[in-house]
Amino acid sequence: MSITIAKASVLVSDLVDALESLYWEAPSMTVKNQCFNVVRILQQEITELTKVSVQDHHYEYETIACPGKKLAADLERLSKLLEVEVLRTQTEELLIPLFAEARSVFK
Repeated sequence: MSITIAKASVLVSDLVDALESLYWEAPSMTVKNQCFNVVRILQQEITELTKVSVQDHHYEYETIACPGKKLAADLERLSKLLEVEVLRTQTEELLIPLFAEARSVFK
């Protein structure tokens, strides 16, 4: 699925916010480590997206900081780890749709 740079900026920012919450709630070091890795990549992506001119926000989005496939694989790995963890309902309800959207964007 292709989205605009403006929509991608919102998605990446929302993912970072949700993953930061997850990091503090994570019951295991494995989840914390994977979460930290993904947050770092997404923070680099946000940094790059802030450099894009406002006039260009209507263009189609492509990942900048790392290959989209790597980001997708890291998100999928984190998603698999979370299948066996107990999360707060609020966090789980926030992450599920964001992960679904991210899967369609980061290919």
